[in-house]
Amino acid sequence: MGSRFVFVGNRRFVLQEMQRQHVDLAAVIAIRGSHLQRDLERADVDVAHQVVGSKAELLSVLAETAYDTLISNGCPYILPIAKMPVARYVNIHPSCLPDLRGVDPVIGAVLHARDSGATCHIMDSGIDTGPIIAQVRIPYTDDLDVTSLYQLSFVAEQRAFDLALKRDFVPLLTQTAGPNDIYFSRTAADQIITFEEPNDLLLRKIKAFNNRSQGCEFKINERLYRVYAASRMHNPFLLEYTAAYNEGLVVFSYENSIIFRKDGEVLRFMDIVSTDGGPVSVGDRLF
Repeated sequence: MGSRFVFVGNRRFVLQEMQRQHVDLAAVIAIRGSHLQRDLERADVDVAHQVVGSKAELLSVLAETAYDTLISNGCPYILPIAKMPVARYVNIHPSCLPDLRGVDPVIGAVLHARDSGATCHIMDSGIDTGPIIAQVRIPYTDDLDVTSLYQLSFVAEQRAFDLALKRDFVPLLTQTAGPNDIYFSRTAADQIITFEEPNDLLLRKIKAFNNRSQGCEFKINERLYRVYAASRMHNPFLLEYTAAYNEGLVVFSYENSIIFRKDGEVLRFMDIVSTDGGPVSVGDRLF
């Protein structure tokens, strides 16, 4: 427990847990443009820190710092562990590895309906592949969207760090990826609604990208819209009324919401934003 720690990352929650545990922080390094930099500058987290904007900057800072344990939490750079000073290099990743390796595991968990959580593991020359020290699981349930799952993931990461600290970062097991484990980093196509998706996938897409900086895109008459929430509708009067409409036609348009039929169900898109200010009208065709 006599370690001198370096924290490198883009979010504050594990760092705050380290402060609560009174670990010896030799350096706190925030990624430029990250939420962590913002929180440090607003003094939401009160600790001396440095900001880096490149891998070269980070390696330069580390070369001048005396430490024996580095904690990475949201560091976007692959570190050349074999060429770095002898120390324990530990990463905290927001999934239950080896499932959902990659840049966007929280989005991937919602999009693909998979359990999520947090894993504290030894860093090696691979990406999210090192031996597991501690793990906290968040079961998948269909009431979770990405914004709520991010909040739970921050808690899981803190708990995984705390468990690992109690073990003095001794690994429990090696990682062996199974045939059903996936790697997920989002692509632009993941955020596009084509209306060819099954309804379950369509709804998960919108849940997976429902934070304000993202959203899912769809088009009506070549106009582009973003949608941030969606649901199935079950009211029997509504079902009876909409049964007279062809699938793909907008039945109701109100309060930035639309209702339409698809694959025998009635769906509602909510919190719709037009990129050019154009409204959605009753009778417009989605597909």
